[in-house]
Amino acid sequence: MILMLEWRVDYPDYAGGGKPVPRRWPNRNIPRSPQQFSEMLEGNLPQEGLQRQWLGGHRYCAVERQVITLIPMVQMYLRPTAAVRLAVEPQLASWDRIGHPSQLRLARFLTHVDAIARPMMTTTNSRLAVELVVGSADGASLTTGGRDLDNYLFPIAQHLGATRLAAVFGRKVYGPSSFAVGPALPSSIVRPPRFATRMVGSYSRKEWKQNLRDRLLQAGVGRAAPGPLAMDIAVITGPGRNWANVWKPLIDSLGPIVGEDPWKPFHPNDDRIVSLGLHHEVDGGVRHDVIIEIRWANL
Repeated sequence: MILMLEWRVDYPDYAGGGKPVPRRWPNRNIPRSPQQFSEMLEGNLPQEGLQRQWLGGHRYCAVERQVITLIPMVQMYLRPTAAVRLAVEPQLASWDRIGHPSQLRLARFLTHVDAIARPMMTTTNSRLAVELVVGSADGASLTTGGRDLDNYLFPIAQHLGATRLAAVFGRKVYGPSSFAVGPALPSSIVRPPRFATRMVGSYSRKEWKQNLRDRLLQAGVGRAAPGPLAMDIAVITGPGRNWANVWKPLIDSLGPIVGEDPWKPFHPNDDRIVSLGLHHEVDGGVRHDVIIEIRWANL
C-alpha cells in the first residue's frame, strides 16, 4: 500500500503554528526512526517542494517537527495491457444536435468500444482501467490541432459508466489506434505530485476553475518547457460523484502548466498532452470536496 507521510511545518506568518503537510514514499521506504526520517527528508525534499501547497491551500516553508502519522494516499493505477486494434476511428466528444454526423460517428465508435469492454465488465464487479490509443496515420502533429485526449476519453467514461472505472488512460501516437480494458491494478511506484490541493464548491461554476488556476499560479508551478507532455491527474471524491465530470473544468484550469492564450485563460494548450492518466479514489470523508494531485513531465 502507498502511504502518506505527514510532518508539521513552521509558518512565519501563521500565528496558530504548524499544519500537517503531506509527503509520500512507498511503504518499503517508510522511515522507522527519527534519525532515518531526517536522512530521508534531506534527500527527498527538493527546493521546489517548499513552494507546494498543502491540501488545505496553505503554503509552507520550513520543517519544524518529525513524523506525526501515516495515512493512506491517493492510489495510482497501471495501464491495462491487453490492447485490441480498433476497426473504427476514435471520435472526440460532440455537443452537436442529435442526428448530426459527428454524433452518429461518435455513437458508432462507442458501440465498437462497448463490444470490446463489455465481456470484461460482465465477468467482474471490480473497478477497471481502460486505455485509448489514438493513432495518426497522416503525419499530423500530435501536439496541436485541438485533439485533446480528455475529449476522446470523456464519452468513453460516460458510456461505460464512470463509477466502474478507477483509471482512464489516453495516448496519441503515430500508427494504429487501439483500446484496452482490464482490472484496475495499483501501481507500487508513485512519485510525489508536483501540485496538490483540495477544492471546495461546485466544479461546474467558473469560480471553481478560477480558484484552481489561481492556486497553480500562487504555488509557482512554472510553465512546462515546449514540446509534448505526459500528465497524470489523480482525484479523490466522495461516494456517488461522477468523477468524469471534473475532468474538463480541472484541465481547463491548467494554463499555468501547459500554456494558454493570455486573453483566454481557460482555453489551455492541453492538446500538447500526448499521454494522459486519470486516476480516481473514493473517500467518504471528502464529502463534496475534490482532492487533486497533478504530475507532469516533458517527453
